[in-house]
Amino acid sequence: MGISAIKGLGKAFLKASKEKGKAKLKALNKRDEMRFQGVYKKHKKMLERLNKPAKEELDKTIKSIKGRVTKGKSKGDMKDMMKAYDRYNSKIMRKDKVKMYDDLPDIRQRFRGAPGPQRKITRGIKNYQRRAEALQKDRLKRLGPIRGSKK
Repeated sequence: MGISAIKGLGKAFLKASKEKGKAKLKALNKRDEMRFQGVYKKHKKMLERLNKPAKEELDKTIKSIKGRVTKGKSKGDMKDMMKAYDRYNSKIMRKDKVKMYDDLPDIRQRFRGAPGPQRKITRGIKNYQRRAEALQKDRLKRLGPIRGSKK
């Protein structure tokens, strides 16, 4: 067996291990996201129950939009529906967005630090927004402020 044949085998093993790693990561992400979405739905339902007037206002607005001649299918109707949902979400989700994610499950792969010192910085921080903030502070400490500004 020649050296080139051995190198070819090594490349095949690397490719296979990369594929296996990608599959594992995809399954991990999917499981995390499913758990996150389940808890998020529960939170949202609870908030909807606590804020019935906002829900009633949304239902009334949507009903009036669907009662139009276009039955809610024109571009103007779609814009009005989006505005209604945005208004509803702003009334329901009054919490600060960063604090809101503190009591939700962790999505592990989002803003994960690189192995080594960065991984140590993010250890124990479950909120992905706070994790990104910690990594940014570290980056600024190591590299200094960004030179040049956008015009």
